[in-house]
Amino acid sequence: MSSAIPFREIEVPVYKKYKAVCFLASNVKNCQEIKENLIKANKDYDYGFINAKNVVSLEQLYSGFYKTVMSQHDGNMKSRTLHTELIYSLSPFKNIMDCLNKFGISKDSNSILIVKIVESETLNNDFIKTQQEHLKSIIDGEFLDITDDSLQEITDIKALEKNYKLKIRSTKLENNWPSISRNLVSITQLKGL
Repeated sequence: MSSAIPFREIEVPVYKKYKAVCFLASNVKNCQEIKENLIKANKDYDYGFINAKNVVSLEQLYSGFYKTVMSQHDGNMKSRTLHTELIYSLSPFKNIMDCLNKFGISKDSNSILIVKIVESETLNNDFIKTQQEHLKSIIDGEFLDITDDSLQEITDIKALEKNYKLKIRSTKLENNWPSISRNLVSITQLKGL
């Protein structure tokens, strides 16, 4: 059995400057340590750490990445880094601190999406292997394939309803993951318009 952790590459063909490599970890036991290193701006933690309970699909992840690279390309970023901009792009909130508090990693997180955004020519097999080894050394958790099913198993419907102001339970959206995903993407894509 391979010791490499599962990953997914994402890109937006119309904005070719950047690509991302993404990882999903569950049962993470050291979120407090990760958060402390992020606050200290430790370069070993230069990733977007996203609370996975707020992400229901690959469509939502791709949409956030698209909005991030479009904002960078157009010079409209609301944050200082691409990783923070991704968290902002996935969130319905306009305040960066609200986005980081609800959609970024917290000491109470136990499942996280880890995203590394780099210039496209940087993303190759050696780079991915280095990232896999590094993440195994800083994250105490179980790495999963990033699929719609694995994301939906982690999703917290109550948190979605609260954060997005969207009624899901006891409506036609309940257990209708494609419709939930489209609603969340629409909410975030229209933010600020």
